[in-house]
Amino acid sequence: MRAALEYLQSVDAPVIVQRYVVGPCEAGVFYYRFPHESRGHIFAITEKIFPTITGDGIHTVEELIRTDHRAALMAHTYLRRFASRRDEILAPGEILKLVETGNHAQGCIFRDGMHLHTEAMERVIDEISRKVTGFFIGRYDLRYENDEDFKQGRNFQIVELNGATSEATSIYDARNSLFSAYQTLSQQWRLVFAIGAINKANGHAPSSLVALWQNWRKYSVAALSYPVAD
Repeated sequence: MRAALEYLQSVDAPVIVQRYVVGPCEAGVFYYRFPHESRGHIFAITEKIFPTITGDGIHTVEELIRTDHRAALMAHTYLRRFASRRDEILAPGEILKLVETGNHAQGCIFRDGMHLHTEAMERVIDEISRKVTGFFIGRYDLRYENDEDFKQGRNFQIVELNGATSEATSIYDARNSLFSAYQTLSQQWRLVFAIGAINKANGHAPSSLVALWQNWRKYSVAALSYPVAD
């Protein structure tokens, strides 16, 4: 709570405050629907894995981080995050979650999660999406209790909804090739432009270049004013 208050006191630009969602699981679900279709589709799912270290009753938090083959790559970030616990010795079997946000830049691991796809889950995501006026393509970030509930489209909470410029973040699965990542992005952007063309044909006017420039400048100024969040 104190960290949240300190953050809010240090920011001048508009910011959204939302209730903390525990999870413990998180996934990114990329959805799309053509304007003339009665039902949308799931294009990709990203399963997010939060790195942890496990205590042995001997080594400190810092030692466990530095000797973990993956955590060691981001030791600076993790040790800053757990500065007050560096010398703490975790009990045998005690697990410390190193990453709280489902952000790969913060160390969260992304995996292709299409094995979590079901008709039931797709139907629920579509029902939600159709309630958002003008939304045809983008990515939901969801937190949920367990895989079975997720597959049934129940007991999950939306923590973020990103629009057409978001990514199918499964491309960051380290098991994927660079070629497959670009291939997925190409398919995604074909969908974006196809949906845009249909909307334009239906009478929706695109933003002018001047409006785009003004909005981009406004965003850029605001983005620079936000403190780094952990």
